[in-house]
Amino acid sequence: MFNLLRRKHSVIQKCAACTFVVTCTIYLCYTFYFALYPKLPNPGKPPVLYSNQCNVDLRLLAVSAMEQAKESIHLVMFGLKERSILQKLIKKSSEDLVDCHIYYDPSASPRFRKINSHFFPHPVPSRGLMHQKILVIDEAMVFLGSANMTKSSLEMHDNLVIGMVSPKIARFLTSRTPYKSGHIKTLVGSQWVELYLLPDPRGYAIQAIKDRIREAKKSLQVAMFTFTHPALVDAIIDAQTRGVKVTVAIDKNAWLGSSHAAIKRLEHAGIDVMVNTGSSLLHHKFLWVDGRHLILGSANWTKSAFYKNQDSFLILHNMSDEQKNLMRSLWRRLIRSDKAKSTRP
Repeated sequence: MFNLLRRKHSVIQKCAACTFVVTCTIYLCYTFYFALYPKLPNPGKPPVLYSNQCNVDLRLLAVSAMEQAKESIHLVMFGLKERSILQKLIKKSSEDLVDCHIYYDPSASPRFRKINSHFFPHPVPSRGLMHQKILVIDEAMVFLGSANMTKSSLEMHDNLVIGMVSPKIARFLTSRTPYKSGHIKTLVGSQWVELYLLPDPRGYAIQAIKDRIREAKKSLQVAMFTFTHPALVDAIIDAQTRGVKVTVAIDKNAWLGSSHAAIKRLEHAGIDVMVNTGSSLLHHKFLWVDGRHLILGSANWTKSAFYKNQDSFLILHNMSDEQKNLMRSLWRRLIRSDKAKSTRP
């Protein structure tokens, strides 16, 4: 009887082990599939967040989106050097006769020439940087965020991108970027989205960020490549003073350079500051408020971004569970001990 029970227990253990192996295999296959084939946003659905830190291939995401184009591609990009993306633009314009309007900063991208009747390169003169990172497909599908279209930015450096299907936002972007500023607020799949195009000398854009900081009740999680704007430093410190849990992740190069004075002020106020330790850049530009609202885009928190550069940022209100899950995963990876260290001794 004892041997029978022992054999039964052994069988149960083997079955449990097999179930665990199968579950892990399915999970790995699922993760690998969506890393190789990131899903594109759908009409009537909330925006989708993407990060290469969460195993999303941002290069493939851009190429896949461009492949869907039937009529037009509107690309506004600070750094545009990735070969596969350039090849896709050439193919879509020459073989599929898709009108490709490409706006770029000549200080960060090579000069492009008009190679066919549907390929329209536009070097953008600017008193600051033409720093926007925007892709619009067929005046409907929109992507924007912190990632340049270079190999290092898409594959190595830390970046966050948002995608959505919104003809209203798409038309706003194609009619205004990169030459005009502006603001739009609209529903995307029953979720409110606000978009600001910079520069904004009247200060409405930076006030919108300060308002979100002031409304925070529990937590502020900031990840920023460059953080120097004194008004935003003050707003973050005020939040910490009234009891909001504030954590700031900053790129180590900015911490050692232009952002050093601002970070010292934050540290003096008792704010936790984390600095990345790897070889990749922490290239994010986001603020996560109370785990519910997200601000992201191409704008660093500098005076130049708000008053001089052509930049952009988006406010995502009342995030969905899927959006929150990605941000939780991203934040864990961002501040884990082997990737970041506290600036406190």
